Amino acid sequence: MLFFLLANLTDDGLQACVENPDAFAEACDSINVPGARLLSRYATLGQYDFVVLVEADSAQTMSRLSVVLGANAHVHVESMQAITAHLMSEREEKLIHSDNPETKSEPAAPAEAAS
Repeated sequence: MLFFLLANLTDDGLQACVENPDAFAEACDSINVPGARLLSRYATLGQYDFVVLVEADSAQTMSRLSVVLGANAHVHVESMQAITAHLMSEREEKLIHSDNPETKSEPAAPAEAAS
């Protein structure tokens, strides 16, 4: 399962980053939650200070990671599960790309108006 963590520094986190600009990165590197892996992290401009992409085996593991990251990096964390952005199911993809016209669905005929 993929998750995005959106993080904002607390007052303590801001002070830690003033003293050590790598404080957030170091906190991320020190975290070890079984079943979770930090894939990438970014400092951002705008509403959030950091965005972290995480792979976790369950929502419960993700919750653990959020608490540990919040405590160690001095951030408030909001998490969102990420899913693929495919608009069609695998079955529909196969029908669209099939060379066999018999496997493709025929469009529905328009309904006739009542007289």
